[in-house]
Amino acid sequence: MIIEFNKMRQLERIIDEHQQQLFSFAFFRVGSNEVAQDIVQEVFIKFYENSRHLSAANNVKAYLIKTVSNACTDYVRKNGKIKFVAIEHFEEELTDEEEKQYLSEFLRIDDILSDLPVEQAEILRLKFVDSLNFVEISELLDINVNTVKSRYKYAIEKLRNFNILNVSNYE
Repeated sequence: MIIEFNKMRQLERIIDEHQQQLFSFAFFRVGSNEVAQDIVQEVFIKFYENSRHLSAANNVKAYLIKTVSNACTDYVRKNGKIKFVAIEHFEEELTDEEEKQYLSEFLRIDDILSDLPVEQAEILRLKFVDSLNFVEISELLDINVNTVKSRYKYAIEKLRNFNILNVSNYE
């Protein structure tokens, strides 16, 4: 019973440490607060049920992000990309200011990144929205770290050429 209690305490710590980032990660991929919460909850349940990960995972954050990423990809494949309407239509339904902020941020970022190739846009989302470094992005996307860096560089150059934002601070 002590082992089970320790396992629960360890899971609680992991949830406290990673839940918000995982939720944001999922939300920016599926575009739905409810779906993102469900995905993250399911990932934590599977993580707990497969308890060997609690002690064996070298990088719990990378493992959880990869698992959430796979779950989001499965969801989008199964249900198609969610179409968004203007945020004003959602504001009445959303009661939490944080939810409104996420939706507003998602729509703003999605609009900016829509002019970039998908691969470059994803690198920028992972870097700036999810706060991952190049090595973590490389592991998540299963591509060479130099490929990540070059896609990042090209994306920043395109944004600079579009005059969308002052990106000189991001090099």
